[in-house]
Amino acid sequence: MKQKRKPKIRKDHKGEYILRIYFVRGKMKKGKIYVIDGIPVEEFYLQNAGPITLLQNGDYDVLNEQGY
Repeated sequence: MKQKRKPKIRKDHKGEYILRIYFVRGKMKKGKIYVIDGIPVEEFYLQNAGPITLLQNGDYDVLNEQGY
């Protein structure tokens, strides 16, 4: 069984990112997924944000999932 390769982490002036390649209507598009410690920024935020930060940013659905 083949194992997936770890994505290569690249750098630019904003920080580290993983290059994502996808197709839309038969044309190749490229996008950047910025990472912190090897995980995407959105996941890092959801794992490490406190209830006050979530309230200030208006993420009420995440607060309900966490039980606040």
